[in-house]
Amino acid sequence: EPAPALGLVRLRDVVQDVIDSENLSLEASCIALDSAVPATLNLRADPEQLFRVILNLVRNARQALESSGREGRISVTAGEEEDRWWIRVSDTGPGVPAKVREHLFQPFHGGARKGGSGLGLAIASELVRGHGGHLTLSASGAEGSTFEIYLPKGDGTL
Repeated sequence: EPAPALGLVRLRDVVQDVIDSENLSLEASCIALDSAVPATLNLRADPEQLFRVILNLVRNARQALESSGREGRISVTAGEEEDRWWIRVSDTGPGVPAKVREHLFQPFHGGARKGGSGLGLAIASELVRGHGGHLTLSASGAEGSTFEIYLPKGDGTL
């Protein structure tokens, strides 16, 4: 992947673009997508790469919910700390299977869905690392999963 072209990004706009895109793909199901990203939250990122990362996480959650046949919710939240920004993508889906968690961010090993390439999370993780951050699966179980993206604030100014 190319190095990110960093600029000041209004996160709420990126997340809304992801939600709008995924709403077009929703099958006749009871899956709700929502966002609680502060309107004033701006961060330093490549907007196209950040869109790809968040879209991958939201799409994986949507596909897991659809394959389970359950109603559900996918939420994107964000905030900041003194030295970093954080973005959480949470769902009420079936959780990531234990055998998949072992190799979640490795190419060709992380896919839980039949027909998936196993590249989505590996690429997402690489894109986040290119920003100097990291992507983690912070929670997963019968009540759902939460992925967290952490991006450093660094000492640069825009």
